[in-house]
Amino acid sequence: MAKEIRTTCNRDCPDSCSIIATVENGKIIRHKGDPEHGITCGFLCSRGNDYLKRFYDPDRLLYPQRRTSQGWQRITWDEALDLIAEKMVYYRSTFGPQSILVVNYSAIHTWIPRILGRLFWAHFGGPTLTYGGLTVDAAHAAQDLDFGGDCTHEPEDLVNSAGLVVWGKNLYTTRQHWVPFLNQARRKGAPLVVVDPVWNATSRRADRWYQIRPGTDGLLAIGVARLLLERDAVDHDFIANHSEGFAAYRNLVFSHSLEEVATATDLTVEQIGELADLYATKKPLATFIGLGPSYWSNGGMMVRLIDALVAISGNVGVSGGGAHTDITRSARGLDLSILRRVPQVPIRRILLPNLGNAILETKDPPLKMGWVAGANPSSMCPDTNQVKEGLRSLEFLVVVEQFMSATAQLADVVLPCTTYLEMDDIVTAYGHYWLSLTQQVVPPQGETKTDGEIFQLLAQRLGFGEPLAGEPEKWLRMMLEPLGAAGITLEKLRERPMKNPTHPPFPFADRRFRTPSGKFEFIDHFSPVQASSGKPGMRFVATKTAQMCNSQILPEDLPAEPLARLNPATLSELGFKGHEEAWVVSPVAEVKARLVADEKVRRDVVFMNPSLWKGDLSGVNQLREFVLTDIGNGAAMHETKVTLRPA
Repeated sequence: MAKEIRTTCNRDCPDSCSIIATVENGKIIRHKGDPEHGITCGFLCSRGNDYLKRFYDPDRLLYPQRRTSQGWQRITWDEALDLIAEKMVYYRSTFGPQSILVVNYSAIHTWIPRILGRLFWAHFGGPTLTYGGLTVDAAHAAQDLDFGGDCTHEPEDLVNSAGLVVWGKNLYTTRQHWVPFLNQARRKGAPLVVVDPVWNATSRRADRWYQIRPGTDGLLAIGVARLLLERDAVDHDFIANHSEGFAAYRNLVFSHSLEEVATATDLTVEQIGELADLYATKKPLATFIGLGPSYWSNGGMMVRLIDALVAISGNVGVSGGGAHTDITRSARGLDLSILRRVPQVPIRRILLPNLGNAILETKDPPLKMGWVAGANPSSMCPDTNQVKEGLRSLEFLVVVEQFMSATAQLADVVLPCTTYLEMDDIVTAYGHYWLSLTQQVVPPQGETKTDGEIFQLLAQRLGFGEPLAGEPEKWLRMMLEPLGAAGITLEKLRERPMKNPTHPPFPFADRRFRTPSGKFEFIDHFSPVQASSGKPGMRFVATKTAQMCNSQILPEDLPAEPLARLNPATLSELGFKGHEEAWVVSPVAEVKARLVADEKVRRDVVFMNPSLWKGDLSGVNQLREFVLTDIGNGAAMHETKVTLRPA
């Protein structure tokens, strides 16, 4: 008899969909969106719809494996954990705990392994961790400076928007569960305007699309702000009573003429005026800020300039407004105090966006062993060839994975971990305020184990198992205990997802900001010149697709070869006709790709999607050079320029 069980997608996506899985005779036969979840609303993206193909993929890792001179050898969990514990004790006693590198990132999206991981490494003695990131880090840092926190509203509030402006973000691909709320606003008359160098699913549906020159979002925000100030179409009360540093910001805005902005952005003065009209007349107006503006060496400043535009136009702290960057802190109310009680140990950190060089250059002590879980740096970091060189330099590398990824291929031991269909935990989204559980729909496939259980078993071998001990239910009840008074309990979450009542629908309604001044703080300087602007070549762009969740994609969705899309005029100028092969050459690597003529691609851009292809699990990031964002220690992924060379 078929049985339905609720669980939650815990992949690195802001939607964190609630899912109903149907099990029959021990096998999951259906996998659909949960209609009782206020964001999932009964439907899944293509990645969710196809997830059972990934779950039952014959190439999934189901048993521990060790690299030998004859290739990969299956070993038992006892053999794997005994070997890892032996290596950890050796490197700690010989070189110190900081000789072990730990790389975690956003693929661990539930709370039990986060807590147990912190406890584990603290009790071990303090390893070398990473800092910085590969996605929203510059935007996060920018909004911390401006607001003292994020300015993203709950998706449900978008129905109150009178206008929608999207800066460098493909909502119809990456935020599909926001689309029903966007559509409700549009049916009530809200226009959708897109500012983006790339023609994409959102551009196609927009009322207006401004195809700006890559990396000029900040100047465009200045141009729009100048027109608002000239027309006196600004929120004087907010500026006078709830902001700091407006005079310097105003001087910054008026230091750039509209003609200068138009020339830099490849827009006309009239088009800049159209965008200013929208900010002046549509109240409230929701602004979305994607990775497009933030993936630059001045990305933090560009996000701050868009934030300032939202502020002066009166769209902060009002329903239907906001500066949305997909950064919501939905764990509010959970008891995470145990994280403040971990042993205090010295921890060294190296920069994740420059991981390869950092591994090779780190001394006193040098890095000898690596532990990678919830991350695939050999695909996700820039300059992945250098990352691979750094990882290969380690004497012993452990990777916790579900598939033989680009990073797992370099490991000495690979440990197979579970999916959200085989584990019990809690998920807090970073794109909405709903709480839901991952629940074990079927027993773990093969010999897979949760990340938390792996830490527990290893801690037992290292002599500090007790602080990490306990079944998932113990940890879940501890975290949920403070929310019990609001009616959110483990038992109720097992029955259905629930909205976290501790969150307001939108931030800063009280005009209280968590900045040093307690007010919104304006940016007062800006450099529109990117670090690589003087280098020859075209801008290299690769964006997210509907089938790919970061570096996770079904084999059937991978193209047989990399495709590089260019404007036909650019191909002609460079002596290519299209459809032939050519080398795409960056300062750090080169990739042979099939050229495709595409009228929608700007003449100064080489556009590659999908970012992975068959036979190369590192994909486009091997072409991207390491450049750091101005704030947030993020990777400025869009700074790289490339040239073409005949194959």
